[in-house]
Amino acid sequence: MLVLWRTRSYEPPAQALSTAPTRYTEPLAALPSTPRVPSACFLFITRTMSLTKVRRTMFDIEQRFNARFHYPYVFLSELEFSAEFQLKVRSIASSNVTFALITHNWATSSNSTHINGNSNALGFRNMVRYWAHPFATHSALSTYTRVWRLEPGSHFPCDFATDPFRRMHNHKLQYAFAISLASPAPTIWFHALDFLRHSSHLLSASNSMAWLSPSSNNSTVCQFLTNSELVDLRFIRSPSYTALFERMDQKLTLSHNQWSKDDDVAVRSLAVALLLDASQVAWLDDLAYTHDLLSNCPADPELQKRCHCDPSESSHLLPMSCSARWTTAPRSLHIDPLDLL
Repeated sequence: MLVLWRTRSYEPPAQALSTAPTRYTEPLAALPSTPRVPSACFLFITRTMSLTKVRRTMFDIEQRFNARFHYPYVFLSELEFSAEFQLKVRSIASSNVTFALITHNWATSSNSTHINGNSNALGFRNMVRYWAHPFATHSALSTYTRVWRLEPGSHFPCDFATDPFRRMHNHKLQYAFAISLASPAPTIWFHALDFLRHSSHLLSASNSMAWLSPSSNNSTVCQFLTNSELVDLRFIRSPSYTALFERMDQKLTLSHNQWSKDDDVAVRSLAVALLLDASQVAWLDDLAYTHDLLSNCPADPELQKRCHCDPSESSHLLPMSCSARWTTAPRSLHIDPLDLL
């Protein structure tokens, strides 16, 4: 039996049309914008196999933000990107795209063998170490001073209210984050205490150690999630940051340990909290961002008019979150690092 469905389109009342705010239908490209910040780019470190996830993230970034500013993209990998990958990535980008091969400082002696025959696990460990510092020295980034790390598959569910690069530039920020969480102190944290003993002269007088280590026995530490971070490469390339990274790398090598999951998070968090003034770091509380089960969702009513995330599910409301604590005045984040030794 053939059944025909009769459909009827919905027509809102005339009053609803006349009173609806213009902002609801205003195209993103027509929103006010400022010139893009020079020497800034998006950065992916990924592989060809992640093409679908990469395109999803780029689509969000372009629709929600970059269609106005046209910041370039840099893609790095230890394996050649396929022609299809490059073609399909360029088809989404509204700006220049650079693809480059990682040929230097990818693996170390402690990471030089396969892990139980699993080359993917080896590649992951190498990537963790690479994100901790060496990426900043790649020649493809030599002309850039600020990068925004993008994680394949991450989602940006709201139109951007501001340009995060511009915020970093105007306020002289060195680091900005979307999500931070408390977790058990990793082994690498205790290597950092050794760094403190020998290099206290490198530490900032206005550090944020009180935020990083809220527990008196150092059993729990707060960490910035690096899968959506904005960072000033001049900080990563600085002698003080390089010294901290090299000490961590040396300790792992001498102890026959290997870089493992979230060690890059630990190094970045330690460096930011120890070496920078708290005023040089910002929580991007107005940035809507989702990755896996974690999210940052602004509750501001005006921002929510261009959103499809639920503020009540934002990760900064979780007991394990450290993000809201960052809004504390910088002076209360300070502690004498030597008190921790």
